[in-house]
Amino acid sequence: MRILLIILGFFLSLSAAAQIVPEDPSDDFLKFIEGVKEEARQKGITQETIDQAFQDIRYLKRVIKRDRNQPEVKQTYARYLKLRVSEWRTRKGKEMMQQHGSLLKEIGAAYGVQPRFIAAIWGIETNYGTVPLSYSVFDALATLAYDPRRAKRFRRELLDVLTIVDKGFADLENMKGSWAGAMGQPQFMPAAYLAHAQDWDGDGKKDIWTNKADVFASIAKYLKHHKITAAYTWGRPVMAPSERKETDYIGIQADGLTPAKVCRSFKSMGAWRKLSEWNELGFRRLNGQDLPEVDIMAAYIAGDEGDGQGYLVYQNFCSIMRYNPSFKYALGVGLLADKIK
Repeated sequence: MRILLIILGFFLSLSAAAQIVPEDPSDDFLKFIEGVKEEARQKGITQETIDQAFQDIRYLKRVIKRDRNQPEVKQTYARYLKLRVSEWRTRKGKEMMQQHGSLLKEIGAAYGVQPRFIAAIWGIETNYGTVPLSYSVFDALATLAYDPRRAKRFRRELLDVLTIVDKGFADLENMKGSWAGAMGQPQFMPAAYLAHAQDWDGDGKKDIWTNKADVFASIAKYLKHHKITAAYTWGRPVMAPSERKETDYIGIQADGLTPAKVCRSFKSMGAWRKLSEWNELGFRRLNGQDLPEVDIMAAYIAGDEGDGQGYLVYQNFCSIMRYNPSFKYALGVGLLADKIK
């Protein structure tokens, strides 16, 4: 009898351990998870969803490592853009623009977004839907919510993903994503999914995992919400005058014209000036010609120090940055869009 009790106790301990097996098994993490569960219950999330979501929850050290080594921070402009606007991604993007051209045009027209921007974001986020999404969204978000760097933001995202599952918007099996908890082919965070995911084909599901119509419409809706316009492009590569350091031309936002509201929070973009003013300062297209004679405001992104090349960017650049607040990311989307259109 005593042997049976020992064996039974062993298997019960295994079952309990299987519920939460963090790579860094700390009491603090376990207490944190219990706190999230209680907050979820207070927000009306069902116990069934809570139990399913946290059944095998883990703390992932590799998520923290990825968070501290993001390519937008670590890589140079030249390296980052070479990898994002690669020959393969350009070739594949042109194929996707041909294959899904009618659908992209239809959705682009409905939301007021140039189709090439939809396709470029799709391409950079998940290689046009071909990148395998291997992280548990719950593991990734729980890890980042426990980490103090951006704890409040990711705790909200963790509660949002519980809402998505609890309301039946997506199945638990769909909850695979990136190391940061971004979901599906457009890599929406849970809050973005709740705000912007679309059911384009009217089948009752906002399927950003397998339904390309919903993927395209969701990206377009996101960009429309952040004031993108189909009237003009994102900006252009330029040659900077050699009389001064490239960064000397940036200035501060207050020195220039008042930018569009979607751009105002990006203070590091510096002064906004009319294209004619940038032309007077000596900025030229890459072929040496004058800038276009268009009445539009632009800010200057300097790129890598000493390379003599930078970018004059317009309001649409800010709309793209709302997808990922990185100059390098938005430049990657813009340059790829130019190549695949």
